[in-house]
Amino acid sequence: MNLFLAAYLLIFLAAFVGLAPVFQIIVPLHAGGIDPNAKTQILSQAMFWGALVAAASNLIIGALSDRTRSRFGRRRPWIAAGVMLTLLSYIGLWKASTPAAFVWSVIGFQLAFNAIVAPLSAVFADCVPLSLRSTISALMGLAYPLAVALGSSLMALGPQTEPGRFMLLGALLLTASVVFLLSSPEPDASETEAPIPRERVWRAGALIAPFRNRNFSVVWSSRLLIATGYAFVSMYLLFFITDALAGAVGAPERFHALMTGVGFAGVISVTALVAMFGKKVIDRQSFALIGAVVLCLATALLSASSSGLFAVIAFAAYGVGQGAYGSVEMGLMADALPSAEDRGRDMGLNNLAVTLPQAIAPLAALALTTTGADVRALYVAASACFIGAVVVLALFRRSNLSVKT
Repeated sequence: MNLFLAAYLLIFLAAFVGLAPVFQIIVPLHAGGIDPNAKTQILSQAMFWGALVAAASNLIIGALSDRTRSRFGRRRPWIAAGVMLTLLSYIGLWKASTPAAFVWSVIGFQLAFNAIVAPLSAVFADCVPLSLRSTISALMGLAYPLAVALGSSLMALGPQTEPGRFMLLGALLLTASVVFLLSSPEPDASETEAPIPRERVWRAGALIAPFRNRNFSVVWSSRLLIATGYAFVSMYLLFFITDALAGAVGAPERFHALMTGVGFAGVISVTALVAMFGKKVIDRQSFALIGAVVLCLATALLSASSSGLFAVIAFAAYGVGQGAYGSVEMGLMADALPSAEDRGRDMGLNNLAVTLPQAIAPLAALALTTTGADVRALYVAASACFIGAVVVLALFRRSNLSVKT
């Protein structure tokens, strides 16, 4: 079990290392290379359509993995296919030379990436014991901010050509996936489990049924708001540095690496404590609430930043908020699952709350830029999303946990 959990955490991290620098560094730079004068519009359109595909594919692939019966289990075949498709999608992103080709390449990448993430999310609910949920959730909470920090550093210090960057990210993802697939204890589902009836998975109203559970609705809604705030902050951070902090910092990519590194220090300061004392962390709701409050305050300060030092301090606080919320996010989601049989589908629904903001944020950015608002307005919007999450999270009922393992 220890080897499996280590391999699981490794591939979860590698998946996001393969995502974060692509969306935060490579894709924005590529959009600027296609048309410097329309880079925001090109990027926003690609991210919007990519997010719609991500939302649909995450849900569908999660549900299909529930029904998959093979000698390799339910989840592993989809994870393996997703890794190979992601490597191919890197080539598509690199070769895109027109706005239309760029949009399609981002769509392809989103489809491939979610073929990895959807079954991986279900593995958490399938295999992680209830007593370890806070610990593993905390370690998984490190995945995205660590991926941002590592990815930003790799972009600043590693290969400086786009093909070289994709080759590096692809090698890391492939290595982690091989380790996980070889160490996964998932049994032969074709022999141990009866198939889920097709009509129960795809019947009318199946996607609405989980929302009848109060805790599921609360966790899903709060995650949507948090993820929308994250999208505003991370998707346009490079533009924030180049536009709002113009002249106050040096090379944008290196300052991006500095900010994300400081933010990660804030994340790890919280999540390390939760990971160490995970078995004692029962009240995951309170940690999530504290994190949302800190995120709101930090993002408001960041939107008002006019100097590099002030921005770095605000981003350090932002990291603390990310750590508090992220350290219990997966555990809170698993606690609120309405049924054990449809974990892949329901975790896919939960992941919709992360993929939909990738469409919401670009739409909001386009709307704000047409009114003449600058990039700072996006950070004000992020702060509003975080305070909305505080209100919603207060409705969670700790005594109404639906699924136990």
